Amino acid sequence: MRLRLILLLLPLCALLAAPTLAFAGTEDDPIVVIEVGDPMDQRLIDYVVDTIRTEKAHFYILMIDSPGVSSGSIATLYQAVLEASAPVVSWIGPHRAVAFGGAAYLANHADIRSAAPGSRVGYLDPVVQRGGGNAPPVRSGDGREALLGGVEILAHRFTTVTVDDPTIPGFVDRMDPALGQLILSLDGSVVHRGNETWELSTARIETVDGEDFIVSTRTIKFIEPGLLDQFLRLGARPETAFLFLVLGLAFAVFEFYAAGRGLMASVAALALVLSGYGLATLPIWWPAIALTFAGIGILVWGFAQNRVDWRAILGTFLVLVAGFTFTTSRPAYPPRGWMVLLAAGASVILIWYSLTTVVRGRFATPTVGREELIGKRCLAVSLLDPEGVVLVDGARWRATADRGVQIMPGAAVAVVGVTGLVLEVDPVVTAGREES
Repeated sequence: MRLRLILLLLPLCALLAAPTLAFAGTEDDPIVVIEVGDPMDQRLIDYVVDTIRTEKAHFYILMIDSPGVSSGSIATLYQAVLEASAPVVSWIGPHRAVAFGGAAYLANHADIRSAAPGSRVGYLDPVVQRGGGNAPPVRSGDGREALLGGVEILAHRFTTVTVDDPTIPGFVDRMDPALGQLILSLDGSVVHRGNETWELSTARIETVDGEDFIVSTRTIKFIEPGLLDQFLRLGARPETAFLFLVLGLAFAVFEFYAAGRGLMASVAALALVLSGYGLATLPIWWPAIALTFAGIGILVWGFAQNRVDWRAILGTFLVLVAGFTFTTSRPAYPPRGWMVLLAAGASVILIWYSLTTVVRGRFATPTVGREELIGKRCLAVSLLDPEGVVLVDGARWRATADRGVQIMPGAAVAVVGVTGLVLEVDPVVTAGREES
């Protein structure tokens, strides 16, 4: 009797000990595609983690094209992938996409790892560019040594591997040229994670006019960061952060000398906000920031003197040097050269051409040349402490008074000198008192 009972219980015990087979979610659950692009910072990390934890999915696809993690805490990111309620698939694509540093380890932590031909993996150290941190445990495969095996280079931190066949253990297990091909080819795949097992269902065969076609059976849901995150991340790359910094400073100078109505100041503030986001998240080489301010300052100095001389050359050179050395993220993602050249060119054009044209047009006096303005009386239209704006024969001019002298709006002043496009004025005194 006891033997018969044991024989009856053996199949039940075997069933309980076997891994659980589950179809991930229901038939209506979508395939959730999470785009992971550009340098990853804490906001992008939080977006990926929140999506995995809140979006119900048949399985998740991390579409990776990232040069690495610029800053932030990556432990929660990898943990969210390991504890996801459905399988996680990483795809480094499309063609020529990259997964460096922490982004490569993100691909490693997925259940299925794919890449498009021509994509690159590598630069594993540092895992996080700003703040460093130890490399996370490699989930499977032979780790960094396997990734770098066969590559003849002394320092593995400067190494990348181009995906031309699925032979990068732990990081790329298969090749799929396009996202659609990846999804269709995953049909019937079985994913094991601990005691859990999932079978993926993504396609079916339909016969039309005697021909068989493979069609998708799942809705594909693309998840993108919110509008605020997308806006701030415009400054997440080294070259864009530098471009917005230079433009912000140039537009601020434009507003100051053109005596406008605040439009350029608003544009400058917006550009500096985006640049500030990059400065807060990227591994900045801070002497480059000083070089940027020095270069713009020298360009403005030459403009104020109304002279195209060594100042223009030196200022432009310093801006270029600052752009090419803006971050310490080499070799993974240095600033793009063409955008650095664009930023330097834009600053020169704004200060030496656009600003000069606007100032001359706005502050020109039709009947009096600048040299003949000396001795002319005019009216202060803003507080001069010591700089402000005066009205000369109906034209507004930027003006400056002696330091320590405060001239109130509406006071009469006299032009005592002209420096470039800035008038030097003194209060008009009659019978021992200033005219008012």
